[in-house]
Amino acid sequence: MRFYLYQLNGKLGDMQENARKIASFTQNFKNDVCTLLPSLPLIQHPYSAVSRIGGFFERVKRHKLISKNTNIVYESLYKGEKFFWKKTGDITLKNSLIQIGTVKIFAPHCQEPDFACFLKKLAVPKKADLIYFAAAHSFYEGFDIQALLSRFAKKHKKALVYVNACGASDGTVFAGQSMLFDKKGKLLLKLNPFSEDSAYFDFDGSTLQAEPKEIPNINADGLLFLAAKQAIYDYAYKTGIKKAVIGLSGGMDSALVAALACEALGNENVTGIIMPSEYNSKESMDDALNLARNLGMSCHVIPISDITRSFENALADSFAKEKSFENDTTSENIQARTRGNLLTAYANKIKAMVIGTGNKSEAAMGYCTLYGDTVGALEPIADIYKSRVYAVAKWFNESKKEEIIPGNVFVKAPTAELKPNQKDEDTLPPYPYLDNVLFQLLEQGKNPEKIQEEHLTPDDISLIYHRLKTSEFKRKQCPFPVILSSCPFGKKWNPPSSAKIF
Repeated sequence: MRFYLYQLNGKLGDMQENARKIASFTQNFKNDVCTLLPSLPLIQHPYSAVSRIGGFFERVKRHKLISKNTNIVYESLYKGEKFFWKKTGDITLKNSLIQIGTVKIFAPHCQEPDFACFLKKLAVPKKADLIYFAAAHSFYEGFDIQALLSRFAKKHKKALVYVNACGASDGTVFAGQSMLFDKKGKLLLKLNPFSEDSAYFDFDGSTLQAEPKEIPNINADGLLFLAAKQAIYDYAYKTGIKKAVIGLSGGMDSALVAALACEALGNENVTGIIMPSEYNSKESMDDALNLARNLGMSCHVIPISDITRSFENALADSFAKEKSFENDTTSENIQARTRGNLLTAYANKIKAMVIGTGNKSEAAMGYCTLYGDTVGALEPIADIYKSRVYAVAKWFNESKKEEIIPGNVFVKAPTAELKPNQKDEDTLPPYPYLDNVLFQLLEQGKNPEKIQEEHLTPDDISLIYHRLKTSEFKRKQCPFPVILSSCPFGKKWNPPSSAKIF
């Protein structure tokens, strides 16, 4: 019997289209072929987000995946929460054996959030020839269950196939990376991360032969890039908004986001807007123009000095009656909001979306302007720390074997250029030190009193902790981040702004 792993990228709730894709994939297969699919392939995940909308479960009942010519094993829903499996239209209760040809398949459903814990408790029937996990595991940095699955196959001395969902649903990116192991735990197949893919293996219950296929080898920086790229692609094509507008500053964040957007949507669908003021250097302008040229994307230059001056003139009489305070950023915020207004206006005109360029370090510290540089449909690098952004950009250049993102962008000091000679380090600790503290606070959940960073004082760390809390109100109003870490804002870190959490 030939088995296919079909790593499907479906659209949440679009059962008709998802069924069409599966039917198209299997249309030429005969009865000696069986297709194995990810978790809930007709419905997709996270199904709970749409389960109370528009008679969802009634629609689930109406959509069945039945093939007269070939075998398809998949997971569906019954009466809301009860899971079962279907083989060519036949119902098989969860955790029982499914026989395809001479092969007895054990297909358990995992309802626990901790997959490792689920495996420890799972009893595998001795009669089973093949263990089949249909999954919808989302990606985060460090996601790697290969060793876990290998040990499980070896422990039970069974062939094991793991078929995971791929693609993205808003900020959630499904990891893909479906795998096949023999009964000794040896990896025989591994599909691509994030994107739709397939492969086959032949198995009669004893002899196992996998399709010759190169196993992807992508480092951690590359996985972050590809995950963010997939999120942009799927958001655009699943919403129908296929054009993007990005503010280009000449800095690293906007450079990486522009590269991601061009890779995801095609450079013909991406427009960069450069919006210089009197504080922007010629160096920044040149870097932004060079980036746009290297990426092959269109670009417009719209100076903002006259526009911001008109705002300040309109407010001058009112401002004269108010007391000034230390570190007044009103003028800086007017510039940022002017840029946000121009980006959204241009996007409206060409029926495009604005893609945000904020990173995780800035979001943590509130180093951003609401309704200014935080505008956008989504933020693809909002879950990547600033110091890591450089590494991901370096991976991109190396993958292209040329300097697409200009070398000067890697070496110049980060700056918002909202006032004379401004540098990010005037307001924030150097990013490598800041990011080390943030990683311990967020990803490791440490008590701030126990955090160590040799370049910062305890007072510095306390201030970082304080700013993390007081900036929560900004993060509540920002575009959704593409989830790339174990502690993304808005998901794992989502306290009410008014909560006492310190």
